[in-house]
Amino acid sequence: MKSTKLLDRISEVLKTGAPVVTAADIKNGVVQRVQLYFEADGEAVMDVINKDDLVQNFPDEGMYALTQNENQHSCEVKKIEMFEGEEDMYFRTDGTHNEADEFGGVPSVTFIEAVEALATMKL
Repeated sequence: MKSTKLLDRISEVLKTGAPVVTAADIKNGVVQRVQLYFEADGEAVMDVINKDDLVQNFPDEGMYALTQNENQHSCEVKKIEMFEGEEDMYFRTDGTHNEADEFGGVPSVTFIEAVEALATMKL
């Protein structure tokens, strides 16, 4: 998806009240924390939350992930499904109900935080 179309799609999603996940730290199939953007007062606002907050505050409007497509040459917005497993709630973009969290291959929150720190580094 071209960047203008992608940004238009993200804007549409955010305006519905659905957040967009841009990064996730996953350990042993369980998400530890996610970075997401949501709309507040007409602007995209970023936050990092843990799995418990994500489960307890999963929006009625749904949730999406900003992912790279299979050939990794463009990005797309995929709907995230939350479902109940035998012992936990799980999140997936691939339509399966495997009992492990999956966010479409978004980078880790740790990676994004390192990039953000690098962007503000004074040498």
